[in-house]
Amino acid sequence: MTCKRLMIFCGVLFVAGAGVVDAKDWPEWGGQASRNMVATSDQKLPDSVDCGELNAAGEVDLQTTKNVKWVVKIGRRTTGSPVVSRGRVFIGTVLEDGSEACFQCFNEKTGSLLGSFICPRPSRGDKLESWAISSSPTVEEDRLYFVSPYQEAMCIDLKTLLGNRGQAKPPPAGTDKAAVAQLSLKSILWRYDMSEKLKAYYHHTSSSSVLVHGDYVYVCTGNGRSWVPGKIPYNPLAPSLVVFHKMTGQLVARDDEQIGEQLYRGQYTSPSLGMVNGKAQILFATGNGVCYAFEPVDPKARVEPDRWMTTSLRGPIVYFINVKDKDTTGLSIEDYARVKDKDTNRLSPSEYARSVNLLSALPKPALPLEFRFSLGVPATTSIDAIPTASVPDVPVLKKIWSFDCIPPEYKKLPFYPRQSKGDGRGHPCDIIGTPVFYNNRVYVAIGGDPNHGGEAKGRVVCIDATQTGDVTDKGRIWSYEGLNQSVSTVAVANGLVFVLDNKFTVHCLDAESGHCYWTHPARKGGTCFSSPLVVDGKVYIERTILSATRKLEVNDGIKSSQHTEYSSHCAANGAVFAVIGKRLWAICDKSNQKTERR
Repeated sequence: MTCKRLMIFCGVLFVAGAGVVDAKDWPEWGGQASRNMVATSDQKLPDSVDCGELNAAGEVDLQTTKNVKWVVKIGRRTTGSPVVSRGRVFIGTVLEDGSEACFQCFNEKTGSLLGSFICPRPSRGDKLESWAISSSPTVEEDRLYFVSPYQEAMCIDLKTLLGNRGQAKPPPAGTDKAAVAQLSLKSILWRYDMSEKLKAYYHHTSSSSVLVHGDYVYVCTGNGRSWVPGKIPYNPLAPSLVVFHKMTGQLVARDDEQIGEQLYRGQYTSPSLGMVNGKAQILFATGNGVCYAFEPVDPKARVEPDRWMTTSLRGPIVYFINVKDKDTTGLSIEDYARVKDKDTNRLSPSEYARSVNLLSALPKPALPLEFRFSLGVPATTSIDAIPTASVPDVPVLKKIWSFDCIPPEYKKLPFYPRQSKGDGRGHPCDIIGTPVFYNNRVYVAIGGDPNHGGEAKGRVVCIDATQTGDVTDKGRIWSYEGLNQSVSTVAVANGLVFVLDNKFTVHCLDAESGHCYWTHPARKGGTCFSSPLVVDGKVYIERTILSATRKLEVNDGIKSSQHTEYSSHCAANGAVFAVIGKRLWAICDKSNQKTERR
């Protein structure tokens, strides 16, 4: 399918509000701009798979597998998800020796390697953590867009990297890594260093997948609150959502919500697209638990390149109270003015500050303060001066609506330090999953980073996207609080919502009411960083395959001794592509096919 035909087809679906795309290509995170992890298939997909056995050489013996089309080795650490476009499968991983983050591109039919892209390290001294490419790419014709692990928005020319139409021959054994790196550099059409230019610094990694809409690329900068002051800087005024022209890489717009000061830690979610009564909305969920809708970039707006302006924090300033090694009995976790705790004896952070006479020991604040508890103090804003920063002087994205996904009752939960990582059991943290648009509604799950404590509260909210302003109260259609914390992007199909929590429990909800039909533990042990895929009437989650119905039906699933750690499966052209262990598997129903060898 050509990109033009795909865009026309997707446009029809968005206008209709269907939010489900045919399982032909899967060219971006979620398969489509609405990010709904759902597709239809014109070919039967299996509910029983066997990953087989290894031969003496340590390779998978395809003769011992069931419903496996092909399988290839990928890097030792894979934190992104596969996408499929024009006969090519792309996956972000690391080189086999673990030294460099890279993309690998495989032939969709055979699994043969078409080429690799080694992600160049920026020339700046990099103090950030080094991960694989966690950003699932967006492919539009022969351009690939993503965010590098070094916080650079980047566009790659696939014709240069792979040859004409991506049909390059696999590199010969022993190909010099330096030659691959040199070809990779030549294939870069543009790159924008968000750390160097915007002074945006991520917490852990850049995992956001970009949204391409019209002539523009919408990107989460990943700006976060450093938990290691002095090593990683912190800039609360750096934008969280920026927009580039897809052909040139010129920065053309940014948000001005000053989200950085309100963050718990980081921002990892991806922007998505909704079409509400024929008008586009750019959906963006943030590290402070708020889901936003913005108007798209106005192509008529004048943009002066490389022009900067000074902005100031509008407040409040977040002040962290360090309670490490202290008795926190009777403390509640959050300090919001509208949250009253009169029904308990617990103290909010501001009440605690007054009770220990903390205010008298502080310098006079330049702006109002918002107090929070913390185990150890992350990078913070000085309270005695109004912080300023240089930001791009480009048009500001116009906000349509916002919805605070963290309910007041979560904000007054008791504070229980774990005496390890994290800042307390029950902390709602943020949103990591991507907001999903479906029929004028937005579905989003909250929870927080399981790396910082695994017992935070989760929630699924259904938001009316036709409202404007602060829609926290008037825009809530329903909410479901029976979820543990979650990093999952939901899937909405046939009147049902499927969502995973950090304990690998699948929740099946009614899309109209939020009623829970069933829950199912898809895996024992481990922490879930994946999202469900719904296709061909089935729900694929790691090695589990369920029926996408109101009644729980568990199928045989995928037999393997390995697990999916960070990736989510995708579906394209009659096959499911899944990262299991250190391999990429192409799974299809082979009942009427001969086993393919490579």
